[in-house]
Formats: sequence, structure tokens, C-alpha cells
Amino acid sequence: MKNKLILYIAMSLDGYIADKDGDISFLNETPSPSPDLAYEAFYHSLQAIIIGGKTYRQIKTELSPDKWPYEGMPCYVCTRQPFQYDTNVQFTSLPPGKQVLDLISKEHSGNIWLMGGGEIISCFMCENLIDKYYIYVMPTLLGKGIPLFPPEFPKTNLKLESCKNIGEIVELIYQKDVSKG
Repeated sequence: MKNKLILYIAMSLDGYIADKDGDISFLNETPSPSPDLAYEAFYHSLQAIIIGGKTYRQIKTELSPDKWPYEGMPCYVCTRQPFQYDTNVQFTSLPPGKQVLDLISKEHSGNIWLMGGGEIISCFMCENLIDKYYIYVMPTLLGKGIPLFPPEFPKTNLKLESCKNIGEIVELIYQKDVSKG
């Protein structure tokens, strides 16, 4: 089975994944279905997770400081920071992109979740490595913040696979359009 790199992320209606200070509390202001069967199905389809260094630090210090939320799932953290030992993840100083994907592909075949902010997403986009985009649009306008796609990312052609609402949240699923290169 070929690895599929999947971006699974939520953003505000105006395209931000966090406010200007990195706070993502707006994501919890809109109720999502419970249990969220779409997330459960997605998570159980994964073989590994690639996490950006900033996102990893946010998970460890703010979002889930007492318990690693991805227990038992192989997680790879791309970071330029010095590594601190953590039994839950493997750190790599390789630049995000094909080298990291090749490293993970040697041990895991199947779906890989790309988790992080615009910086790591842009790195994988520059090499056209993201196969699927699951984007959840929250009914919130932040006005400013950290954009999902920072300036200077490359033109990327996508095909709409599905679009639906989940309560007040819009789920957009796109796949890479290989017919346009």
C-alpha cells in the first residue's frame, strides 16, 4: 500500500488556524458531534503522524500536558530545536518533506497524518507531497492570526472529493489533482 500523506486541520472562516498568539480556543466554541465518528474513522485509518515542532510543544505544554493524546501511534516530530527524550515520539532534524516521508515509509505503509501549522504544511506542499486535505471550517471570523497557508506556498491543484456540514462546521475534503501535475 502506498503511503498517503493527509492534512487534517480546522480553521476559521477567514483562513486562520490560531489567533495571533497561537491560541486555538476558538475551535472549542462550536460544538461538534459526540462521538465524532468521522474523526474516529480517520484516526483508525492512520499508520503514523508527522508533527511540526511548534505543534508538538503546544500539545505537551498547553493542550494535553498530563497525557499524550496519541498513545501507541507512531509519531515523528520535525524540529530544529534540541531534542528532549520523549517515549511517545521520535524526533528528526531532517527538513520536513520527502526525506521525512521516506524515513517513515520504511517502517509504515498507509495513511500518515500531517499535523502542524502553516510552516510545516508549506514545506510538504513545496514538494507536492500532500495527497489529501481534510479541512474543517469553523463558523468564526478571527480577523487576524496564523494562516493555514502562509504566503509564498506553491500553486497546488486539487479535486473536491466531498463537502458537507457537520452541525455548523463545514467539512471539505480535497485530493491532489494528479491530472494537472
